[in-house]
Amino acid sequence: MRKLGDARVRETVTAFAAALESGDADALVALLTEDVAWSMPPLAQWYRGRAAVMDFAVEVPLTRCPSWRYHLASANGQPAVAFYVGASRSAPHLAWSITVLTLRGELVEGLTSFLGAEHVQRFGLQTEWA
Repeated sequence: MRKLGDARVRETVTAFAAALESGDADALVALLTEDVAWSMPPLAQWYRGRAAVMDFAVEVPLTRCPSWRYHLASANGQPAVAFYVGASRSAPHLAWSITVLTLRGELVEGLTSFLGAEHVQRFGLQTEWA
């Protein structure tokens, strides 16, 4: 991350969050390494490899979740994103997760999504986005 610099890290993280928010699977996959892994504590399921991560992303967050909003954050020096889900763009959005990204160069090699509003709250962020 030091080689990339703060501005480029922020661009990569913003591009990831914006791809999820806009439901753009092509933009999302372009940001992932081939061996990317996505885990979601406390769930036992996790996904490894670009194809598995994209299958999950298309099936769940890009399809079943009608509207996303995000706030960039940092967790122990790693880039992170607080995600909020709403029933529509105009509906209130409730805190869903803090997702910590591990980067390899300009690509995302790891995603750890800590599910639950309590994680968002620990970062001092709002739990509802009206």
